[in-house]
Amino acid sequence: AHWDRFFSHTSVETPDPEVNIFMNYWTAYQAKVAFDVGRVTSFYYWGIGRGFGFRDTAQDTIAVTIAHPELALERIKLLARQMQSDGKVYHHFHGDGQGEFTKHCDDPLWFILAVSEYIKETGEWELLDHIEPFIGGEKGSILDHLLSVVTYAENNRGKHGLPVFGRGDWNDTLDYIGGDDGGESVWGGMFYAAMLNNLISLLEYLGKDAANVIRVRNLFHQSVEQHCWDGEWYIRAFGVKDKQIGSKQNEAGKIFLNTQSWAVIAGLPDKDKLISAMDSVNKHLDTDFGPKICAPAYREIDPNIGLITRCVWGKKENGAIFNHPAAWLIQAECMLGRGNKAYEYYRKLLPNRVDSDTFVAEPYVYSQYITSDEHSQPGRTSHSWQTGTAAWMFRINFDYILGIRPHYSGLLIDPVIPTHWKSFKAQRIFRGTRYDIEVLNPEAVES
Repeated sequence: AHWDRFFSHTSVETPDPEVNIFMNYWTAYQAKVAFDVGRVTSFYYWGIGRGFGFRDTAQDTIAVTIAHPELALERIKLLARQMQSDGKVYHHFHGDGQGEFTKHCDDPLWFILAVSEYIKETGEWELLDHIEPFIGGEKGSILDHLLSVVTYAENNRGKHGLPVFGRGDWNDTLDYIGGDDGGESVWGGMFYAAMLNNLISLLEYLGKDAANVIRVRNLFHQSVEQHCWDGEWYIRAFGVKDKQIGSKQNEAGKIFLNTQSWAVIAGLPDKDKLISAMDSVNKHLDTDFGPKICAPAYREIDPNIGLITRCVWGKKENGAIFNHPAAWLIQAECMLGRGNKAYEYYRKLLPNRVDSDTFVAEPYVYSQYITSDEHSQPGRTSHSWQTGTAAWMFRINFDYILGIRPHYSGLLIDPVIPTHWKSFKAQRIFRGTRYDIEVLNPEAVES
């Protein structure tokens, strides 16, 4: 009965039976399991060593906002208590007052995602007035916590106006990009812009002054456009002595996935560059198993880049098919209106592999990564169950491929589907009402 209630909040009926199986059952189930366990303990991670990760916990909330908004709300309040009034947050925490500060540049901005998606889903604007303490005892509303993130974003900028990389951004293995100086994250600049866009939309819907947030967002747009275009794609970072990472001038790691997809998600203004960047992903990163996180893989240790160069080539962040950022690639293709390409990537990454002796992990749940064609045994997977992939794949499929996603003013319906889908149906409970939706595609268009 518990699981029947959980699954009853959404359902899909598409021309692809495997999409239906994963969207109606397995992907939603895995996302909820990852939320419950918190990605703190498994065969791969020792919960006693890491505790909750701030960015993981924030992202996990999107897995349950539809069916269990009360659980998402509980986590949002927990996250708020792990923040300082200057916007800095614990990277890992075990409970209130028990955490560690690191120099990862992305953590605070994920709080905007958690809050904005919760309010879009529930319409509970009163959350913004809810009071929670900052680390150190000072108290502030959830809106105060959100605005502290804007302060953090503006203050954490380097020579090129981009976020100081520190000991990592979303990619923890790029942990020594700038040596002691920390380098700068190009992806971070795009990510900051995307999250600040969410906050701008929230403030503008409320009729509040968003001018300062727009100003800070524009700083990152301008810095990325001025310094980070490599001719066909966006670079990944600036390292020691301004060395460019993720550039065609590099022997390894010429192109990274995240700075192409997030250029689109961040709403960068040059459409021609966005198309070129995404086409470069297809040309240089795509494989039979899915798109690689970067290529070519590193074959030598580089202490001025970090742990990624110590991973076996074709595994983990060193050139594997990393499922979590692959989900963001699907979202970006949908945002460009390219339904065929979005569906191709989504379908290719489904875990139901017939070659399970090679795949190794359970063929019904996403894993963290799949070894790529640069590995001696391509197609092998590891770190199943506890990955943010399931939550993102579920939401991106529902929100962007089927195109049924929450907005502050209601439920937006904007499908981006493959041309061979002549129709699909979906059900979704939104703010207490069940919507029965049927989309017809007689002219075989993508969006």
